[in-house]
Amino acid sequence: MIKPIDDLLVAWAEVHRMLMRGEPVGPLGVKCSLAAAIDSKGVVIPATTRGGYQGDPHFPITELAVTQLRYDLQRVVYEHYLLHPGEYASNARSLGYGCTRSYYNALDTAHQHIRHALSERLAA
Repeated sequence: MIKPIDDLLVAWAEVHRMLMRGEPVGPLGVKCSLAAAIDSKGVVIPATTRGGYQGDPHFPITELAVTQLRYDLQRVVYEHYLLHPGEYASNARSLGYGCTRSYYNALDTAHQHIRHALSERLAA
């Protein structure tokens, strides 16, 4: 596995889960100070960081790279990061892989394709 791609996909999966739960992400998740004062009945608690949460800037690009994968590799990425993270043996069985080694080989292939798609996008 490629560690930077793995980290990128973990962040992608977290934002994806937030969207599936209906939580506000991106500009909709930012609260202005007036709204914070109204919510806290006039007591404004200062933020520790400047600016609001604008969402993961890599999410749309990562989403595009994942959706451009072959169907079998998409399924591996969705199972590994989004649906059942940490359940490697059961993911391998449910996807029809004979062993976890072939599952990890498919995951590594998906990482390579995503890295290639991201590098092509960066070069353009």
